Amino acid sequence: MFKKLAYLSPLALLMFQGCTSLIDGHMVAVDSFAPKMVPAGTYYLSSKGPEAGLQKQTFENSLQNMLASKGYTRTFVNKGANYNIVYDYTVTGPFTTEESFPAPVNEWWGVEQTYGGVHNGMFEEAWYSDNTQFVNYFVKALSLSAYANSIPVWQVKGHVQAETPDLNQDYRYLISGISDYIDQSSGKVVYINVVKNSKTGDYTATKW
Repeated sequence: MFKKLAYLSPLALLMFQGCTSLIDGHMVAVDSFAPKMVPAGTYYLSSKGPEAGLQKQTFENSLQNMLASKGYTRTFVNKGANYNIVYDYTVTGPFTTEESFPAPVNEWWGVEQTYGGVHNGMFEEAWYSDNTQFVNYFVKALSLSAYANSIPVWQVKGHVQAETPDLNQDYRYLISGISDYIDQSSGKVVYINVVKNSKTGDYTATKW
């Protein structure tokens, strides 16, 4: 049986998203398992569950390109293929979490003098994090499971936090995030930082 992905709390998901929201990138949580090494080969690609509006052809082309970089060749005839690779792409949520954010406070408050004027001849800014806001987010998941003669040979799963439930967004981050763990065992949940180059459209994945 395949190892189950460790549960990630909403707070943990928010934390590993982190500062990447300031750039065009996402943090992807990846878990993969392969009982033994298997050679790359031909595969028939199939999906599990409804597409729910996902542009299937574009999505599958992205999967096909990623698998080709790992030595796998897609065939559109199930019979005779070395593997049946089944993908599943889901969105859950919305979830809500409380997030604190820093706000500036004038350091003159709290000193033994009237507010105003110059304190010790300097203007200084302190920060505190007592402000809170409620943040809604969704969790998107992509799994690839490979079978040879109906026997499972490897599986990889990726999860990412997202601001919207749109299935057409973020799947490229998930595909890039799981790429290095095709037919490999991660040994644990690993975090992959995936950044998109806005000029070239390329996605770069690095282990966090």
